[in-house]
Amino acid sequence: MTDHIIEREEDGVLELRFNRPDKLNAITPAMLQRLREAVTRFAATPALRVMLLAANGSYFTSGLEVTAEISPPEGSSTLEGRRWYRDSYHRLFDDIEAIEKPIVAAHQGHCFGGGLEMSLSCDFRLAARSATYRLPEIDIGALPGSGGVSRLTRIAGPHWARWLVIAGERVSADEAVTMGFVHRVYDDTVFDSEVRAFCRKLAAQPQEMMGLAKLAIELSQDLSRDQARNVERIANSILFTGSEHKTMVRTFLERQAVKRRLRESGTA
Repeated sequence: MTDHIIEREEDGVLELRFNRPDKLNAITPAMLQRLREAVTRFAATPALRVMLLAANGSYFTSGLEVTAEISPPEGSSTLEGRRWYRDSYHRLFDDIEAIEKPIVAAHQGHCFGGGLEMSLSCDFRLAARSATYRLPEIDIGALPGSGGVSRLTRIAGPHWARWLVIAGERVSADEAVTMGFVHRVYDDTVFDSEVRAFCRKLAAQPQEMMGLAKLAIELSQDLSRDQARNVERIANSILFTGSEHKTMVRTFLERQAVKRRLRESGTA
């Protein structure tokens, strides 16, 4: 099982790559536990600045592997069922969403069910042009209840949430961009290089700003305009008094001074 998720660290990026292509990268309970452990380590390690979720094969993932373990034990009470669901899935996806570092989901292929729900808890979703999306829980008489309803509705709106959740429609990567839950589509031939370049760009950004921006954006969704403005002010007041901001301003001014001297000397 160890190789079902390949971990790699490079230039501040922690890459977790699903590696079960013969099973369409279906996610097992053991793989979920590996993800929990990796997410905890990512959150606690300052040197890891970006997390990338990727996969080998034609599927990013077909979703959670359909076994008896994907639902509460038969005979469980409603309360026990809710607790089981929260502990099995909700908490992991909530933790991914809450980490004050950027997390990128890179869909090189088809992304279904729990894989899409997990991706919706990430900050960025990038797709190869051949990727497609579907929430197939309707096929087994269930809802995509780990973010497929709540997060998709917030990100894409109820109009498209109905299309995927109730109608169970399959959509292309280009359609997913139009719907608003994928940020950008790349041609398959350049997908890996574009994803890595994007992750390196994020890793080079000021980390304190990234964390506060992530928090401010999340809070602002549920606040009035005036309350959201106050969140911005508080976040910036924290940044303005920090060493990261002051160092970057000083570096910027030094670069501007060099450019000005070059212009004045006629060498620019």
